[in-house]
Amino acid sequence: MATVPDTTDDAGGGTRVPWRLPSYIWHENIRRAWLEAAERAFREGYEESVRVSLERSVILRLFYWRRIDVPPSVMQRLLETEDLAQLQAWRERAYHVTAPEDLFAAE
Repeated sequence: MATVPDTTDDAGGGTRVPWRLPSYIWHENIRRAWLEAAERAFREGYEESVRVSLERSVILRLFYWRRIDVPPSVMQRLLETEDLAQLQAWRERAYHVTAPEDLFAAE
């Protein structure tokens, strides 16, 4: 049996809590499907951001271990890049370059 969800606000000031389900999703099967889809989307986005962060840190650690100073311009470009494939290509290049600027030379 489906029940209509409680729509009262926890904050008491008329604001909606962002993690509440929309009020039209009250049937149990629809609610379960919506939650599973939201969880899957969150997990995929979260995993992608973790991999991006990991690639950045590997590149920076490679330079650190090789005693290569990273200038602010290279650091900024690494931090602004969200493309995982690009970061993986830079990581492979980071093993061989002698200057951090050479990381982007093949572009």
